[in-house]
Amino acid sequence: MKNRIEIESIVNKCIKCGFCESVCPTLPAADYNSIIGARGRILLAQFAINNESQQLKIGDSFYSCLDCYACVQVCPAGINAGIVSELMKEGIADENSSEKNPVAEMIKSVVIKFKNPLGIPGECSRWAEDIEFDTSETIILTGDMYQLMPYTRYINKLRKYMDKNIFMAFARLIVKKPYIIKLSRHFYDRKLKSKMESSLKNIVSMLKKSDVKFNYLREDEPYPGTFLYDLGYRNEFTEYARELYDNLKSKNVKRIICVDPHTFDILKNKYPEVIENFDLDIVYYTDLLNLNFRKTKEKITVQEPCHMVLHGNTYRGMDILNNVADVKLPPESGKNTMCCGGPDELLFPEISENVSGERYRNLKNISRKIVTICPLCYNNLSYDEDVQDFSDFVKNLI
Repeated sequence: MKNRIEIESIVNKCIKCGFCESVCPTLPAADYNSIIGARGRILLAQFAINNESQQLKIGDSFYSCLDCYACVQVCPAGINAGIVSELMKEGIADENSSEKNPVAEMIKSVVIKFKNPLGIPGECSRWAEDIEFDTSETIILTGDMYQLMPYTRYINKLRKYMDKNIFMAFARLIVKKPYIIKLSRHFYDRKLKSKMESSLKNIVSMLKKSDVKFNYLREDEPYPGTFLYDLGYRNEFTEYARELYDNLKSKNVKRIICVDPHTFDILKNKYPEVIENFDLDIVYYTDLLNLNFRKTKEKITVQEPCHMVLHGNTYRGMDILNNVADVKLPPESGKNTMCCGGPDELLFPEISENVSGERYRNLKNISRKIVTICPLCYNNLSYDEDVQDFSDFVKNLI
């Protein structure tokens, strides 16, 4: 692997204490399969780079990592098993390896060809058909996260009734003929689609009421390539990011308002790593809200987004909620927060469902009402009507 030295520098610090396994959400979700956990990933990576000639089946271990970074919060050696998983996925993606996940390969092929994970950029912009935006050097960039959730939920429902080998064969077919993915435009959860579009409209409405001037590129809105990065396709991501950046600069964009943690994290922290002199101002929408929300006595609990609190990003979402409601958090909050399981939904839906079910029960023990600040969290935790997106909850308090 080209990044072997970097991987070695991390895994060789491991003292095998197992503290990380106490917080890794995928380990119990996979029935304590030792390699589907933080320590298992470290040990497996260490073994793999020292035994490169052996045919090891290791891909699922690293692809199943949620990248939540919970492990580093408790590791006495300061090791981030999530970073190791990212590097190992990069190594797998960079080689002609049988370890490549067919669904990951499918997503890569579709994103590169259509600039959208499902090949439906037009559908992803229709939520804003009736909204007027300002002519501005500031744009709102959705990252397509809210829009894609209804499709992924429906597709995963279908997968429960489909043999895994058939689904993987279908994924391999799409790699060869990406245009087939466009059939997905007909398969979505209608109730969730309406809900996600309503959340986006609420975000726009609150920003406008806060006197924020911004534009929306509609059908020209670029997908930021998040899945390319998350699945280890660094070379493809680098080329994709540079092309997108040049496109935005040609449109004289100077500031981007993000509406989900994953898009914010990748634009704020990953794009500057691959683009020299990156100079776009990246902000999260909650930080721009300047409204007099009325207070409520309602007791709520909150699913804090991993890509904010565990990835070193700051945002005002929790401050706003603390000011308007009676917020009670579980012990697994802040730097000890637990992932919703969302990042595993496409590749490992069973693990994702187990993680989300555990987190849902964890939050329900604190409060009937759950507020999420991420579309993936909402999609994975909305087992009942008492789960609300941040935008919907605070919009009702204006």
